[in-house]
Amino acid sequence: MNPHFEQRDGVRVFVHGGPAQQPRRLDRSVAQGEELRIVLPLACNVADGVLAALRGRRYGSAVGRILCGGAAHLSYHRMVVTDKAQRPYDYGAPVVLDGYITFISGAITVGRDAQNQPLLHCHAGFLDRDGQQHGGHLVLDKLVVGSENLVIRLCLFDHVAYQSQPDAETHFSLLHPIDQEAS
Repeated sequence: MNPHFEQRDGVRVFVHGGPAQQPRRLDRSVAQGEELRIVLPLACNVADGVLAALRGRRYGSAVGRILCGGAAHLSYHRMVVTDKAQRPYDYGAPVVLDGYITFISGAITVGRDAQNQPLLHCHAGFLDRDGQQHGGHLVLDKLVVGSENLVIRLCLFDHVAYQSQPDAETHFSLLHPIDQEAS
């Protein structure tokens, strides 16, 4: 099938080129979890700060939000049109911003890579120093906290890990929940 857009109940929906993977919503139940409030200070590298806060804790994966704060430097990607029939959209070249950047929102997932090491993923919206809106996939190891502390709330859970796996429908690697002991 060729990837395309369809109208469904007045909503524009993208139909990927691969076979539909149903159900698209996967869930797992966990017996217990732990909530963290992480406050990262001026000039802190966000990936390093989040991983330092997680070090020594038992968890399978985590999800959370950027609650408030700012950045002095960041890099993010947006989706762009490609010339590939099976993958007509992909992440474009990084957009780099410097200066006073204010977060509007952000969603963070802490998954696991093939070696069971933490894998950070984040999509966020933010304003640059001129008030222009931006948003996309943040590169957390390039994100540096600005003059306002960056406040992140994470919910850690055990016995479930988000693991990066190829997805036949989208032709991307996606984070899938799998049953796994916390480490």
